[in-house]
Amino acid sequence: MAEFIGIPTISITSEGGDNFIVHVNYVIRYTPEEMNLEFADSMALFEEDDGLSLGDDFLVNHEIRTFFPLVPEQTHTFEFPMTGDDLGTEPDGEEIYAVVHHRRNIPTAVSATSRSAAFPLAV
Repeated sequence: MAEFIGIPTISITSEGGDNFIVHVNYVIRYTPEEMNLEFADSMALFEEDDGLSLGDDFLVNHEIRTFFPLVPEQTHTFEFPMTGDDLGTEPDGEEIYAVVHHRRNIPTAVSATSRSAAFPLAV
């Protein structure tokens, strides 16, 4: 079965003003038998609350994508725009993290998931 290599990483680039581009990357390794199979992935972004509330703040879902692997070890990237208002859920800074879901693109497949480390952010 395809397996995550390491954990997903987050980076954010400023587009000027209150506009940002969020990048979430992950690496997955496919077996030779999986190279001709269709897969799907998606990602959700959260703000970590360290137990201060009823749970972490949900920020955004990235749509499900389908694809066939191109190489046995492949890097996948999610890129999407966000504003400081989208990212700023607390007055003293943020710790955001991503949860990536990866699975075979069939109805009965269960997703493998991997969570990134928290990314400190002041917006």
